[in-house]
Amino acid sequence: MSVWEEWITENGDLGAFEVVSTSTTANLPRPIRMQPALSAERWFTFFEPSTADQPNTEFRMTADSDTVRRAVFAGGIEEDMRPLVWKYLLSIYPWSSTERERQAIDKEKADEYWILKSKWLNDQELKETPDFIEQTSRIEKDVLRTDRTLPLFATDSGFGGGDEANISEHGLPGSSASLEKMKDILMTFHRYDQGVLGYVQGMSDLLAPIYSVYQDEPTTFWAFTAFMKRMRSHFLRDQSGMQDELSTMAQLVEIANPRLHKHLVQCDADNMFCCYRWLLIWFKREFGFEDVLRLWEVLWTDYLTDRFVLFVALAILQRHADVIIDHLRSPEEVLKYVQDLSDTIDLNDALKGAEMCFYKVRFRVNAVEQIRKSRNLPLFVSSISDDEPAAAAA
Repeated sequence: MSVWEEWITENGDLGAFEVVSTSTTANLPRPIRMQPALSAERWFTFFEPSTADQPNTEFRMTADSDTVRRAVFAGGIEEDMRPLVWKYLLSIYPWSSTERERQAIDKEKADEYWILKSKWLNDQELKETPDFIEQTSRIEKDVLRTDRTLPLFATDSGFGGGDEANISEHGLPGSSASLEKMKDILMTFHRYDQGVLGYVQGMSDLLAPIYSVYQDEPTTFWAFTAFMKRMRSHFLRDQSGMQDELSTMAQLVEIANPRLHKHLVQCDADNMFCCYRWLLIWFKREFGFEDVLRLWEVLWTDYLTDRFVLFVALAILQRHADVIIDHLRSPEEVLKYVQDLSDTIDLNDALKGAEMCFYKVRFRVNAVEQIRKSRNLPLFVSSISDDEPAAAAA
């Protein structure tokens, strides 16, 4: 029996849903996901001011990181500022770093990347090993199928001919300078991360948006490596990471919308496999390419929770709950319906809905914990606690 079922059973005629009703008793925060994107003008207000008497020679950020992360969460980042701000969100730059320190980091990371790449690029013996041959083939197939409709990743006939000839001979489209760089980045990552996980199919989907922002190998590599630190569990070969994500997703649906959860149980779809692709690669195939950039930078803030992607999924399911309940009767129907939502979801609506879902779920969980505490019942542990940024509760 789940925590929520246990709570409902224990309350019986008290009416558990009335006790934790978010519509009548909750004083929920107002959503902040309605602000303009972070501009250069506002970004530079986060740093030490420079005056004629006291020039800002260090150019160190004086705003606390919560303030910056809140600004990104609330409105995203203007395109021209994205390459810089992402380095902070991905922990390439420490929040308190000076301009000199950041320049040193850029140089150090670039030098390290070229050394890492040269180790496999110049090792002929390594290139003849089964692992290297297998990974080269896997990476090539994945990269040559990634986002090919975008001009940045379109075929350049100067790299081995056009699509028609390549498909006829190799079964794959042609390449380009950008695609060749992506192949090298992923092989370097495979060698760099091999003792932990290495390259796994699907990671090319996570690389492409980052490459589109930086378009140089060293910076893209380190930004991608930082991203993979939090995404690695999604690609574990025993699937334990994704099983945990889907299990948590099921619990959130049960708390936020018991009626929907009950229907998914009846449909044998409560394993939430319908959300697998959403969570595996963070909605990479559900939104347009530019919206993926906007979504990821919000998720990287960890402003309300480091699992906010689950609340994005929850908000989308909530919006479609009536259709699912009224018309879908099997796991196959649920899966098809959810996957067919691709390219139909409004990102801002999803993010605002996710923020409100977070507040509602947090309210319900905390309400249940308070009542359990008053009855001397054991509390259940929740990651949706009051230990969130103070601004989130404002």
